[in-house]
Amino acid sequence: MQNREQLVADIIALAPEQKLVSRVRLQKIAYLLEQMGCDLGFEYSYHHYGPFSHDLDRAILDAKAFGLVKEVVANRKSDGASYSIFELTGGNGASESSTISSFKNQIQRFAKSNITVLELAATANWLAEYEKVEDWGKEIVKRKGVKTKNNRLANALDLLRELHLPPAVNTQ
Repeated sequence: MQNREQLVADIIALAPEQKLVSRVRLQKIAYLLEQMGCDLGFEYSYHHYGPFSHDLDRAILDAKAFGLVKEVVANRKSDGASYSIFELTGGNGASESSTISSFKNQIQRFAKSNITVLELAATANWLAEYEKVEDWGKEIVKRKGVKTKNNRLANALDLLRELHLPPAVNTQ
């Protein structure tokens, strides 16, 4: 298996313009890749924004420390909340033997997807697959509230269906 910090750089390298906006997005991309069969080796637990990996968070710090990626913190104009923009440092690209190279199309799609839809897709999958919540639909509304409105939950389920992931598809 590759170094985890290199996996972080590889995900960013395969994103459009070799840039990813938001730590939450990076977390959800890695989680969904794992669910699709890309063995990144990160362990997850449930946190406020859905499945979260402390391993991945440490790998991001290592990727920055080793000069593979840089993180720029910006602020939203609407409310001033901060968010991260991850970019490759000069001369870095995806390693040719990368575990994730065959997932380039999905990474590019996730990089352009609505972040709330990604969060809901990852959370729905987590609830159904790992917490084994029978009525995951009710539970996700309870946990995510207004985020599930305006067709975002439906769009998340459409995404899971296209990826052939539960709960949008029956894997049994």
